[in-house]
Amino acid sequence: MALASLSGVITPLFSLVIFTLGHGLLTTLLTLRLSAEHASPTQIGLVSAAYFAGLFFGSFINARIILRVGHIRAYSAYASILASLAVLHGLIVDAHVWIGLRFLGGLATSGLFVVIESWLLVSSTAKTRGQVLAVYMILLYGALAIAQLLLKLIDPMVLAPFAMTAIAASLSVVPLSLTRVSSPQLETTQGLNIFQLVKLTPSGTFGSFTSGMIIGTVYGLLPLFFTESGADISTVANLMAVVIFGGMTLQYPVGKLSDKLDRRIVLLLLCVAITLTSATVIISNGNTAFNLQTILIFLFGGLSFALYPIALSHACDELNPDQVISANQGLMLAYSLGAVIGPLIAPLVMKLLGSQGLFVYFGVTSALLAVYLSYRKRVRAPVPLEEHQNYTPVPPNTTVTAELDPRADVNQFDEPENADDFVHDPVPMEQVTDAMPDEVQAMEEQLAEAQQLQEAETEKAEQTTASTEQFESFREHR
Repeated sequence: MALASLSGVITPLFSLVIFTLGHGLLTTLLTLRLSAEHASPTQIGLVSAAYFAGLFFGSFINARIILRVGHIRAYSAYASILASLAVLHGLIVDAHVWIGLRFLGGLATSGLFVVIESWLLVSSTAKTRGQVLAVYMILLYGALAIAQLLLKLIDPMVLAPFAMTAIAASLSVVPLSLTRVSSPQLETTQGLNIFQLVKLTPSGTFGSFTSGMIIGTVYGLLPLFFTESGADISTVANLMAVVIFGGMTLQYPVGKLSDKLDRRIVLLLLCVAITLTSATVIISNGNTAFNLQTILIFLFGGLSFALYPIALSHACDELNPDQVISANQGLMLAYSLGAVIGPLIAPLVMKLLGSQGLFVYFGVTSALLAVYLSYRKRVRAPVPLEEHQNYTPVPPNTTVTAELDPRADVNQFDEPENADDFVHDPVPMEQVTDAMPDEVQAMEEQLAEAQQLQEAETEKAEQTTASTEQFESFREHR
């Protein structure tokens, strides 16, 4: 991307990186600390689910708050709340208290992302929005991966790492607070409820929901799996970074492949690959060499993180351009709902089967989606390849991300890039009449009938006028 295109978005992206370094650190830190405190998988799952529940409900209330107080003030408030919550996690180490703290953290994080993404929206144009979204994705996942590596430098049993998270949240305010830019307008779009989405794009909706069930559980419980498999903190940090790096790396090649195939086939292949990868992890039972384990985790992360953007792209193919924003927002909510439910179900499987039950959950969940996609392929025809919109990876953070999606620009479907390309020499009328004699004759007959009706109406109006004049004349004589 040209430097000029980046100039307006450098500041919010800088704030994003600073915040995400602390945010990514805290997410894994909480699981490791709860594991060290001998919390059950169910308790850890509840803490993770509470965060995504906060994200879910935050999407309904944060826009109104931001519009009322302004973007910079709202961001400062959300960052202050998150900094305070991070310290409270370190001061009060209790799973039940953390459930409430994480719910509040999800609410505030949702608002913070709304500010950043709406800032990117107002600072970009329709032509540069796809590039801005790509940079946003790279920086987001890159910062999340680096944050995992910071775990190698800290002790999860002390207050210091929680303080580091608080510092990151506080420092992220600085770039935005020193920037002068017009306030973005958060427009309310006519949404599609979940039932409408299921009817219009069932594969896209259930694909998004299943993606949330997997990714929400990855963030909350995968560090616990590594810990119970005997990995130390340094190894957990490396493997979590590999998962996220895999998610960032494989989205683009998988997405480009989906441009050339029925996206439901790509989703189906992803689900089968996730199931096979999960089965391989279960069979190996932690006895594989570290290099092989790293490759498996890389593949698992890449395949899992690709589910949501492919499901979203399939939905965009099936919908009208003016429905893309509302559908994008609806699918994000379906993803968030899955991310709440997943961490609640996976611990039950782990309780029955041990730590390996986590990958049993991943394998069964993806296999169920594969079965459903196979059924949908038989009952609905695929979207023709020429009607596919270009694949665009979109992070499921907030509903504002939908407006950053270049596929939401209705004008790109209505206006040619060069109007001269659509200017043609006039076609002689003789060619038209020769090509469509029946249609022309029918039109001439309809025109003749219309003229006759018009003449009859005119004659009737003249008669009415004459009668009126005679009546007035009669009244005057009386």
